[in-house]
Amino acid sequence: MDAISLPAWVKQILSKPLLINQYTDSEIEELKNKLARFNNVENPVASIVIPAWNEEEGILHTLISLANTSSEYPTELIVVDNNSTDGTNALLKRLGINVLFEEKQGVGHARIQGLHTAKGTYLLSADSDTLYPAGWITAMTNALIQGEKDNVYCVHGTYSFLPSSSTPRWQYGLYEFFSGFVIRKQEKTKPYLNVLGYNSAFIRQKGIDVNGYDIPIQRTFRGVARNSGGFAAADGMMAFRLLEAGGKVKVVSEKDGRVWTNDRRIQIDGGIRQAFIFRVKKHLFSK
Repeated sequence: MDAISLPAWVKQILSKPLLINQYTDSEIEELKNKLARFNNVENPVASIVIPAWNEEEGILHTLISLANTSSEYPTELIVVDNNSTDGTNALLKRLGINVLFEEKQGVGHARIQGLHTAKGTYLLSADSDTLYPAGWITAMTNALIQGEKDNVYCVHGTYSFLPSSSTPRWQYGLYEFFSGFVIRKQEKTKPYLNVLGYNSAFIRQKGIDVNGYDIPIQRTFRGVARNSGGFAAADGMMAFRLLEAGGKVKVVSEKDGRVWTNDRRIQIDGGIRQAFIFRVKKHLFSK
């Protein structure tokens, strides 16, 4: 069963303030210095791309987790500000983050901007409400490098939900245990359904070649639950088109491939009970 309690490194990050104005100048400078290794990287092997819209009260924890990662691979970090109206942009600039601006609203539009600006051989797709373990960059990049001989174009990791006031961690542990059956079934027949924007990676040039993020309807941040029009999310479509192009999708099941993400996706779906019922009906009993 997936973890019922939070790892120590996750607890440590969650104990820190969410707002940058609650940190001392020395704490901010320390974080800025740790993130500086992602800046001005001439020949990055990997590029981390994060879309952000009004994440002034969330992205700081994500950046702290990435600052605590270590990897032998030169890595750049790009955050795409998707026309935020709060203090997201000011926060990012204060920390010296490489920021792009995308006026056209939609996660896919932001990811397209990042895809074409990134310089890394491998693009690591992350999100602004997710915490990343210390070995995440290495785990995702290694999976792509080692899989190239077998035409692995795309990889994805696993995830656990951070608890909220409405849903304790033990309930999410049970949810993740049972939804694991659905995920394993999909991995055999439709692995692209398991590719999520907050924990996946692909060969960047292959992604450009298939124009994977270009979909009919782009999802907005914290948007409508479960698109009823039948359109795939940009991340799943990227993986699907990479499969169509002759590539394979592989899961990174090791510990460093598991991220911890905000539960707002579940809350948008009506809570953990409704999310579970929807998933079972759609994936276990659909023809």
